[in-house]
Amino acid sequence: MSTTPSTSNQAASLKTILIVDDDVQLSTTMALGLETYGYRTLCAADAIEGWKLARAHLPDLIISDIDMPGKDGRRLLNEMREDPELSNRQFVLMTGKKDAGNTRAFMNIGVDDFLRKPFAWSALLACVNARLRRAEISDRVDDRVIERLRENLNSTLPYEFFTPLAGIIGLTELLEEEWETRTKDEIRKDLSDIRRASRKLHRTLRNYLLILELENPESARTMRLLAPAAVVEALAAGISTAAERHKRTADLTIDLTPAGLRADPACLSTLAEELADNAFSFSCRETPVEVRAWLDGAWLRFSVTDAGRGMTPLQIEKLSAFQQSNRKLSEEPGLGLGLTLVRKLARHLGGELNLESKAGAGTTSHVSLPVENA
Repeated sequence: MSTTPSTSNQAASLKTILIVDDDVQLSTTMALGLETYGYRTLCAADAIEGWKLARAHLPDLIISDIDMPGKDGRRLLNEMREDPELSNRQFVLMTGKKDAGNTRAFMNIGVDDFLRKPFAWSALLACVNARLRRAEISDRVDDRVIERLRENLNSTLPYEFFTPLAGIIGLTELLEEEWETRTKDEIRKDLSDIRRASRKLHRTLRNYLLILELENPESARTMRLLAPAAVVEALAAGISTAAERHKRTADLTIDLTPAGLRADPACLSTLAEELADNAFSFSCRETPVEVRAWLDGAWLRFSVTDAGRGMTPLQIEKLSAFQQSNRKLSEEPGLGLGLTLVRKLARHLGGELNLESKAGAGTTSHVSLPVENA
């Protein structure tokens, strides 16, 4: 079900809410009520239809019953958390079963909120408003905050810095304002999101500063001859870091042939981490990511292959043009910072990065590095 939103609340009319429940009467009633407040609603009678609507419309909030014929709400939640385009959507589970478990148990499986049936209309509306406000704080960059930071820092820092930073600022402000009214589980969720955003900001800063360092030959790190075992260790460390960050270790296959290289171990680990992170970011959980390194004459070939959505030739062309240009990173927000760093690291190590991809069929990143044995 989808209707034209009311004009009484222009801000809410921009938000789409997907309701998934086999109780058609209840979901219709919820939808009609939410539409009077200006929300756009979509209704699905089961999780399969809900998944299709979610993929097609990318709703801001999903409210799903737990117990439904076939695929239940928990499985739908897991599938959405594993999808790159849906993983950050606010998700609320609801149930009429008294023995369904406590709120903390559902928070632990990744749900953002939990409703017990029957619930009052005021409880539903409060839940919707809280979840959508949370989504805005977590995902939207406040232009006033960015402008103030740029003025204070006199900075040309790229847009990627401000996305996690705005989330950190927004969540801490929310905690300060609503500390006494928020539950322990909500506070714990806020702190977890602040920690995740902080780690993302730290990694982005590390990558940006390393790019600046590599652009200045005088300040670039000194490379040393690494034994084959040390090369494998450095590559494996970077790959593992990315896999653990995405909770995808079960999807990972690693086959690394030892070879000596002249390199800085930290740079080698970062190169492997960023290529693996790119593969995990653009592929779904429970799809394979294969990492290989093999000797090819005087070269060590290193590749990372995923089964994700891939890129078109035009997208690869635009990405390569950006990576090879001398423009400031701040002029192209959100465009391939990790792969830009990998390309610069590969060249710093005497090698090259190449991409092979097909839309809908995954991507393989290739790095070739010159072998140098003692």
